[in-house]
Amino acid sequence: MVELSTLQAVSYIMGSLGVFVAAVYYIYNMRNTAKIRRRDLVFQRLQTSLSFFEAYSACLFATGWNTYEEFRDKYWGTPDLMSKLWLVLNHFNALGLLIKEGLATPEQIFQQYLPISIISIHEKYKAELVIARLTPSMEVHNPKAYEGFELLYKEAIKLYPKSPLGPIPKEVLLEHARRVDELLKAEANKN
Repeated sequence: MVELSTLQAVSYIMGSLGVFVAAVYYIYNMRNTAKIRRRDLVFQRLQTSLSFFEAYSACLFATGWNTYEEFRDKYWGTPDLMSKLWLVLNHFNALGLLIKEGLATPEQIFQQYLPISIISIHEKYKAELVIARLTPSMEVHNPKAYEGFELLYKEAIKLYPKSPLGPIPKEVLLEHARRVDELLKAEANKN
């Protein structure tokens, strides 16, 4: 017959094994939940990406000014561009805050947003980011305004330290698009 101490030992082992299986299941479930949250975050960003990229394009191709004063004179009263600019700046700021809070990594952000796009908008509208921190009398009232965007910009610069300042000229983009079209046509003619 089996001794009582052996039954107790088996009982303890089975209890420990149950706790171990529960811990493994808990860890697996937490990892799976984290993956689902990241996926949901990406899908939520994709839902807003069309309006974001329309606004981004409008801001990137806004021309006719060389100084911040010329920009303010030309576009400040124009709700179309200013609302798009604030959408883009706040969008990049929110992405930077996700990195700051540890909810996303720069690599995850840069899978959807090219670092050069962040750099070009930051360089083109840097004065607007600085002005957002000031009162009309030029006193600092909100030193943390666009802190997330600044962080995102610094992460992008780490990847592209020798990137050109400012946006890519429209002529360069059009020439690149023309070359891509030629390559696609040549490939289609081969088939």
